[in-house]
Amino acid sequence: MTANRLKLNTDKTEFLCTGSRRSLSQFQGLGPALQQGADTVTARDQVRLLGVAISVDLSLDRHVSVVSVMSFHWLR
Repeated sequence: MTANRLKLNTDKTEFLCTGSRRSLSQFQGLGPALQQGADTVTARDQVRLLGVAISVDLSLDRHVSVVSVMSFHWLR
């Protein structure tokens, strides 16, 4: 990345480890951390991709709850 004069923005970078319950149970915590030069990005249990909240088990439960809260807020 440095050859192209790019820098990793660790404040905005998120990653998610997904898989079956069996494969996820092999990780301790949320999964491994990615290291790019001096920057380290740790895995999260939920990420937002184009406004959609995606969780580790690929369910949209959190997204639906956030959308319903925001909908009720605007309907009041």
